[in-house]
Amino acid sequence: MKLLKKRGKKGIVSEYLPWLLIAVAVLAILVLTIFILKGKGINLIDKIKDLFRFG
Repeated sequence: MKLLKKRGKKGIVSEYLPWLLIAVAVLAILVLTIFILKGKGINLIDKIKDLFRFG
């Protein structure tokens, strides 16, 4: 039985792990922001629409 040698090879997970952590952090910040703004009565969708309205 041959043993697989993995010397010098990076795993796919180790390459994408930092990006995955950044994505999870951004998603958590967005969810918290939405809940905070809902509690204050500010509609986030209306604010985003106002950003893209030019006139």
